[in-house]
Amino acid sequence: MKKKFLAVSVAAFLLTSLGSAFPAAAEGDSYALDVTVDVNSAKKSISPYIYGINDAGYLDDVTTTAVRQGGNRYSAYNWENNFSNAGSDWVNSSDTFLTNGYTEEEAKTPGACALHLSEDCVSHNIPYKMATIQMAGYASADADGEVTPEEAAPSARWKQVKATKNAEFSMTPDTTDDYVYMDEYVNYLVNTLGDASTAEGINGYNLDNEPGLWSSTHSLMHPDKTTYAEMVDKSTEYAAAIKAVDPKAEVFGLALYGFGSYTELNDAPDKDSSYNWFLSYYLDKMANAEKEAGKRLIDAIDVHYYSEAMGTDRVTNCIDNTHEDCIEARVQAPRSLYETGYVENSWIGQWGQAHLPILPNIQDSIEQYYPGTKLAMTEYNFGGGDHVSGAIAEADALGAFAANDVYLATLWPLTSDIDYQLSAINLYTNYDGKGSSFGDTLVSAKTSDIEKATSYAAIHGSDESKVTLVLTNKDLHQSQKATVKLNGDAQYSSAAIYGITGESSDIQLLGAVNDIADNQFTVEIPALSVVQIEVSSDAFTLMGDVDTDGQFNLTDVVMMQKYLLNAGTLTDWKAGDFDGNEIINIFDFVAMKNKLLSGRVPEETAWDFEEINTATWKAKDGVAGKTLTCTVSGKAGYATSWGYGYWDNTKEEWIQGDETSLGNHTLNGQGEATFSFEVPENATSLQVQAYYYAYYDAALGESVEQDLSELTMNSMTIH
Repeated sequence: MKKKFLAVSVAAFLLTSLGSAFPAAAEGDSYALDVTVDVNSAKKSISPYIYGINDAGYLDDVTTTAVRQGGNRYSAYNWENNFSNAGSDWVNSSDTFLTNGYTEEEAKTPGACALHLSEDCVSHNIPYKMATIQMAGYASADADGEVTPEEAAPSARWKQVKATKNAEFSMTPDTTDDYVYMDEYVNYLVNTLGDASTAEGINGYNLDNEPGLWSSTHSLMHPDKTTYAEMVDKSTEYAAAIKAVDPKAEVFGLALYGFGSYTELNDAPDKDSSYNWFLSYYLDKMANAEKEAGKRLIDAIDVHYYSEAMGTDRVTNCIDNTHEDCIEARVQAPRSLYETGYVENSWIGQWGQAHLPILPNIQDSIEQYYPGTKLAMTEYNFGGGDHVSGAIAEADALGAFAANDVYLATLWPLTSDIDYQLSAINLYTNYDGKGSSFGDTLVSAKTSDIEKATSYAAIHGSDESKVTLVLTNKDLHQSQKATVKLNGDAQYSSAAIYGITGESSDIQLLGAVNDIADNQFTVEIPALSVVQIEVSSDAFTLMGDVDTDGQFNLTDVVMMQKYLLNAGTLTDWKAGDFDGNEIINIFDFVAMKNKLLSGRVPEETAWDFEEINTATWKAKDGVAGKTLTCTVSGKAGYATSWGYGYWDNTKEEWIQGDETSLGNHTLNGQGEATFSFEVPENATSLQVQAYYYAYYDAALGESVEQDLSELTMNSMTIH
């Protein structure tokens, strides 16, 4: 059923700065909460791909940004014939389950599952598509049902999976031989759909699924426990095979099932205690693999997370919504992802404190062992798909993903009824039913009581005239009287409140605030609910943005300096009038520099650069040993490839080649791409260069290269 968007009469639920959208609670049935949003705080970009889902069957009900095709079935999927094996999920059955509902012709088409994934995503305007590469060892040879222990691999019931064919690829794979080749699979998809940079192409590949469980889930093809060394060796081999065919595709390593896999890969026989947990070992070894290969092999480390928090039952298993202890445990459970010192009631809370909170600890391992690796969570769930507590937990998790630099996340449905969880995703991606979404740039938001309420706030790009604020009320019985205070350059005048309550899983327009004064207003939020508050300013000037390009950066400082030297003009002088006296002078210039240096985006400093040749930009010296972030622009959807070169002042030679490649980047909907890299300690005269710029012509069936001069370097920053 298509999800509905309910617009409740604003007249019936009018909010004011002193009033409430909901019937007044009896005295003692509400609590006060302070919410502080600092629009002037440090800002960080939010990956658009954290609002994903695994099962494409829900795409009519949710506005999502990524779809993953994976799970236990895909460990033994045979792309040549579309057969798969269920493993221990269902009597080790090899069958046509994955193509149920397909036409006979579709089911016989090689790679039909991935082709359907692409078709579904394109028809729903979903930008990111992820398929699974098999590397456990075998794939289904037939669809004849149950595989007995006597028929365990190797046997006629299985085909051996290999990373590379080492022979000419075919678009009609040989189903009579004993092998299934993964590089041939990627080649087939690239030639059928286009590469990862195209609208229909597969953007990313999971390296199988939950390898720590292969010996139990798929014991008939992988009876032995998975080892540390096996994961590194196979990841290296299979990732290289993917990249050789589609270098623009992203590879996601591990897809670990849960916390026990993060720590010791499910008690692997060769665990290495010199590392704090398996994740660090894997990252370190894959960093070494990059050095040996001369290019990055895995782009992201991928983990799964199903909350172990306990109420009456584990929250992911609790289906009795009268059990208040389950509900309380569920709405608090996401805190294990991000909050230092929080201890949930579970075996992880009791024994896993050294690795909590989860997301910051994984990011610490990435920073220490393999900087630049992205973090993904391609399966997760906190339960309660049919209850408002599930929406609250989901909304909190999505905010945590944004705050902790998660690159991609895809919810795994645990039951068929997940309306509340889908609405929580929509609360971020389409809260008004007309495409309005949570901002793409995170700003600081805090509540006075994180146990009762969490908050996340964002703006779109540099536009501070609208702030989106996700706010939860985790109290089961008391409404929340939230006083929202905004610190920013804008004077906010109104707010619209959209929410999910226990009355309905549909997002409702709960009311509006029309008389915000001094950037402060109060709203009352029902017990056990989550809302999206859209705060707007009728008129807004971004202080410092004297060139009116929507950003405050070094170019504005240069324009102001030229103006004061009578060598230029200001596009918007009001944006430079920091003291408000309607006179632009040296005091405004000092205030502007202080604001920039104090950090609209602390930890980053704008860096000077110049274009020295077509699509080649030289950075001012002084970037050695720092992280350089480049933002470039061209035409939306076009594919680009980048690299850099530098003078090595130790070796006294120019360094440029595979080891200085910056990979492939597709320009987003705004025609921009951002990439970062660590500048070597001994580098001078550093240059960043574009090598490739093209779009995919569906009629021709090939990429068409464009003039590199169309590309622009918007900014360089260091941190």
